[in-house]
Amino acid sequence: MVGGALFLIMFVWFKARKIKNRYVEFVRLDHYISQLQELSNDKTIPKYATHLVYLTSADNPREIEHKIIYSILNRKPKRADIYWFVHVDTLDNPYTMEYHVEHIIPNDIIRVEFRLGFRVQPRINLLFRKVVQDLVANNEVNITSRYESLERNNITGDFEFIVMEKYLSQDNELPIIERIIMRIHFWLKDVTLSEEKGFGLDTSNVTVEKFPLIVAPVSAIKLKRVDE
Repeated sequence: MVGGALFLIMFVWFKARKIKNRYVEFVRLDHYISQLQELSNDKTIPKYATHLVYLTSADNPREIEHKIIYSILNRKPKRADIYWFVHVDTLDNPYTMEYHVEHIIPNDIIRVEFRLGFRVQPRINLLFRKVVQDLVANNEVNITSRYESLERNNITGDFEFIVMEKYLSQDNELPIIERIIMRIHFWLKDVTLSEEKGFGLDTSNVTVEKFPLIVAPVSAIKLKRVDE
């Protein structure tokens, strides 16, 4: 029974990931750099955070999920002084702890890639803080608050993490088997560790943003207009 339950969980997780991969869309970050810079300098939009941090699954440092760009620019414009994109790569070596930093736009858009062994607990909040300390020590980034009154007193700016949480949209038209698999998958996610806790993030500076997962949109809507 235990073996069967574990097999069912692994099977559901595997199939659900393949179904979700139909929806994941990556875009070239280069196409949005100017828009992010304009948003960062637009004083007419209230500042969301001094440092805005997104977790990304994009292996290519020149790509980003479309949902992240949509979250920043469209859903509710999120103006920040520095945008951070954090990627976690799990390696076969069990105890590897490395990181790589790419300054896409210095002091404006920065990507941090953690290379962690599969036995290393991904305490991203703690590891990210260490990376920022190293960058400040090397004069690679300025984390002082950009608010004039705080900047004069050399006060560190705030950091806000955004976690994108998916939910199965009602606008899907999935086959019955795939619908059952996805419902079990999201039920398992509800009863297991949340993403923010799984990555070791401090919940005091984390915003969970839900977005609909549409893997099979309804293709034909038979809606007819009538004039009374």
